[in-house]
Amino acid sequence: MKYREELPIDCPPHDAEEVAVDMAVFRLVRDNPPTDEDFRSQRAENPKAKFGVSECQARGLSVFAVLEDARRICKLQRMRDRLICRVQLNIDAGKIKQTGKKSHYTWWPFADFDILANCRVR
Repeated sequence: MKYREELPIDCPPHDAEEVAVDMAVFRLVRDNPPTDEDFRSQRAENPKAKFGVSECQARGLSVFAVLEDARRICKLQRMRDRLICRVQLNIDAGKIKQTGKKSHYTWWPFADFDILANCRVR
């Protein structure tokens, strides 16, 4: 399956799961309505930056399974200008893996999944 962004070999990791049931996740975005720019990985936004995560994770999208966790992140100084977007994932959405505390996940969307048709700002 082709992913939205080019990924390194062995990415997503073998323990990432394909989205098998409908589920909602929450992503911090800048625009309302969201644009494709709101769904770029850290690596796509900052090609030369060093991140404290694997290259695979840097090329995925950070999302939260719990709205309250996304709200907490919005209170951080560097995130205060962000909005919370609810994204409805289904079996065509890609692969996902819990990669942080609480409900933080990294999501590697399939290229054919229409993110903008499946999201709305809360």
